[in-house]
Amino acid sequence: MIFGTDTDNDQESILKRKCEVKQDKNKVLSGIYGSSITISLVAMMIVVLLEVFMLIYSMIDTALFGPYLWIYRLFYMALLTLAAAYIAVLMYVKGNVGQRYEILKIANPISGGFFYLWSLGIIWFDAAKSGTVDPVVFMTFSLVIPLSFYMPWNVYGLIILIADAIMFYITATVSGATGPLINLCVFFIFQIVLGISFLRLKKNLSERIVREQESAIRDALTGCYNRRAYEEDLKRISMGSDFIYVAIDINGLKGVNDNLGHEAGDRMILGAAQCIEECFGDNGKTYRLGGDEFSALIHADREALTRMLSRFEEAMASWSENDQIVLSASYGFASHADHPNEDVNALAKIADEQMYAAKEQYYIKTGKVRRT
Repeated sequence: MIFGTDTDNDQESILKRKCEVKQDKNKVLSGIYGSSITISLVAMMIVVLLEVFMLIYSMIDTALFGPYLWIYRLFYMALLTLAAAYIAVLMYVKGNVGQRYEILKIANPISGGFFYLWSLGIIWFDAAKSGTVDPVVFMTFSLVIPLSFYMPWNVYGLIILIADAIMFYITATVSGATGPLINLCVFFIFQIVLGISFLRLKKNLSERIVREQESAIRDALTGCYNRRAYEEDLKRISMGSDFIYVAIDINGLKGVNDNLGHEAGDRMILGAAQCIEECFGDNGKTYRLGGDEFSALIHADREALTRMLSRFEEAMASWSENDQIVLSASYGFASHADHPNEDVNALAKIADEQMYAAKEQYYIKTGKVRRT
């Protein structure tokens, strides 16, 4: 599809730079999930170091573990194996953001659940065999928090709720466990503070994703959807009998740029965008395709469309009175009801042809010379 324009090469270059998006969606996701993957890797590396240290210690001071030496070593090796496997998976899918997310949104709840089962198992074993509880194990709970970035909040909350309840019961029933109970309370406070901090980070990152994704499909000057959004929407649009394609092109933008400067031209583009959004936005989506070209994909009957076009003319006249620059536009439209056998691209072509015909009439009426 070919769209007409009244802007010169310099104007197109300026507007292109203004509309350029700093980061596309994949770069944004890569940055966000890159941050979370770093946190997860650090947590897992800490686990690896701790378990390696405990295995070495079990070889140095075997008397401390008594007859349960190999049971404790199995505990340590189980967590070490999980952490090593997790790191291996992260490194394997490091370059593929989409694949990494799909894998980790399943792996993280499993890993988080295993962390809690491991901690509960070793706490129960300590309580059953020695009558004491090692408060250091409580800290293992905290290592699951970085995994929660890829974990649904309700799954994460359920794991914490069940595990903490069991842990509290085990600790409370240990004879003479005043020390562990105090440590348990300290751990709960630590867990809540760390959990809230991490969930706030997750919320901020999620909001940043939304903002960056939105900026990637919005025109920087006007706030309308840009050509990227337009092309994506055309691929998946569902046309009903009330679907209408509207093509709009600003009149005389080149003359304003040449005589009053590009700043005045930008005001004119912004004014047109405001009028278009005000009149068509409630019934669909409006797009700035580039330069002085706009389109609207709306759902309305013919009577409603007539009212919208009338309001559009009035809005441009009202804007012109306030800005001292005459704002006008040529437009054309094509409805699915009138062309039921045509696809959206065919409707766009029909609307363009109407818009070009209207623009020719504008130049004939005003006596201006249209650039070839």
